[in-house]
Amino acid sequence: MYFDNDDNKIAGAAGALIGTALGMGLWCLIGLLGRIAVIGGVAICLGALGGYYLLGKGMSKTGLIITLVMIVLAVYFATRLNYSITLYRELDGEWSFGECYSSVLRLLDAFGKKSAFYKDLAFGYLITLGGGFYSLMRLGVIDTDM
Repeated sequence: MYFDNDDNKIAGAAGALIGTALGMGLWCLIGLLGRIAVIGGVAICLGALGGYYLLGKGMSKTGLIITLVMIVLAVYFATRLNYSITLYRELDGEWSFGECYSSVLRLLDAFGKKSAFYKDLAFGYLITLGGGFYSLMRLGVIDTDM
């Protein structure tokens, strides 16, 4: 991967934010089916990196750190959003969606499912970073002949 220092970090961060939002949307659509799929993680990773690169007009080491932070946050919030949707459906209107989202960890603890959240979160990080960087290697963006 070639790094340059003349990228636009503000525009790149906006692009990474747009890319992660699109990837999170795909992640949650797949989550509505009750699945965690590698394609959602790859979409978050490639969306963040691609969005930064397109709007930032390049990629610096600082840009890579910005996108990695956004990827980590996006996986956390996408997992939390999936669990909130599931809890909202299970509670059948007793709680609003906002209440379910804001107290998802407390509700999961009450139902004895908090460890499942952390397991899915760890798996989400694995598939996102592993699948995303594998895809970048296959696309030739990351040089494997170091």
